Amino acid sequence: MRIECNHCQAVFNVSDEKIPKDRPLKATCSRCRRPLSVGPTQESQTAVRMGGESSGGLDVSLSEVAEPPTAIAADLDITSAYDSPLEVLEEGAMSALVCVDDPERLKLVKEALDDLNYYSSVATSVKEALSKLRYNHYDLVMLDEEFCGETADNNTILRYLQPMPMSTRRRIFLMLISKEMRTLDNLMAFANSVNAVVNTSDVQKMKLVLERALADHRRFYKVYIDTLQALGGI
Repeated sequence: MRIECNHCQAVFNVSDEKIPKDRPLKATCSRCRRPLSVGPTQESQTAVRMGGESSGGLDVSLSEVAEPPTAIAADLDITSAYDSPLEVLEEGAMSALVCVDDPERLKLVKEALDDLNYYSSVATSVKEALSKLRYNHYDLVMLDEEFCGETADNNTILRYLQPMPMSTRRRIFLMLISKEMRTLDNLMAFANSVNAVVNTSDVQKMKLVLERALADHRRFYKVYIDTLQALGGI
């Protein structure tokens, strides 16, 4: 059965055996931790939207039956797509995941990353990008909002990264390539949960833009990172 959380739109695949036929099932969304309930199983029911609390049923955490990223896995049916090999780099090497499919932009992005000594791993599809993100850590993610024909309002990779726990998310510098937003517009970057934005008209200046954005990012987090290091937390 396909179950969707009304609060955060996370989607879970739950086997029918886990859904009681005679009473509601109480659950906790593993993404937003909100209480949820789903009604008794019906033979004709193939998808259920759930939200709110129920007075009866079996308590269960949906994280037990669906491993994150649950929403992406259900939407794209990528359970078997997680076959990307682990990328092993030399200690201290910086890595970047490039989710850009426009040939000209891709060339400029790769050149800029090479000049800044990043190892670039290029994803050719949304499924491949999700696979790489699941099994590898990247210091930087370069994402075109229209990657693989998607839109700025419904970008799968962005939706995957936005709800990440902050302890994981702060280790990734996410730059969004946008047609509408201005380059290094901090307000728009914050509104879209990314670290920096570069307009498509400025991609030819990617190295300079990226250098400035990374420098600002390091300055912003310097005190925080120094404190964590002093406390042994990083």
